[in-house]
Amino acid sequence: MDIAVVMVCIPEMTAAHLILSNWWKSTGKLPRHADGGEATIERIEQSYNVKLPEDFRDYLLELIPDEDFWDSEDVIWWSADRLKNIPEEYEHEITDTRIAASATRYIFFADYCIWMWAWAICCDEGQDYGKVAMIGGAGQFVANSFTEFVEAYVVDPFSVS
Repeated sequence: MDIAVVMVCIPEMTAAHLILSNWWKSTGKLPRHADGGEATIERIEQSYNVKLPEDFRDYLLELIPDEDFWDSEDVIWWSADRLKNIPEEYEHEITDTRIAASATRYIFFADYCIWMWAWAICCDEGQDYGKVAMIGGAGQFVANSFTEFVEAYVVDPFSVS
């Protein structure tokens, strides 16, 4: 009897929310997912007059915690109710002029160790759309997209600081 070997090709997992979810599972912590769905996205987009980048929208739909979630690396991933733009959350000067110019269109989504610094995604449909900035001190870009941020974070959380 011939034994047929069936090879199954599994596409690489590239969706940021899946990468982050699997990493959280591997660390033994996985938050409960919020059920806000499209209503959360609409609220954010209308409140801040922005269009959220697709990979960040997917994160909000599929993985955002139902309450602030402190992961194994001392990062607090914010619940949907806590998401805010830079002026609402951060009272200090942003010295990076590109970030400062569009501060109302950056949405915070996580902070390190009770706000030593935080990360915000640019939702201003210009040259920095989708980029992630670390805010705290001067402010600086740390990733070109939410997906790139997550891919770097799960390998070395300090690579995005």
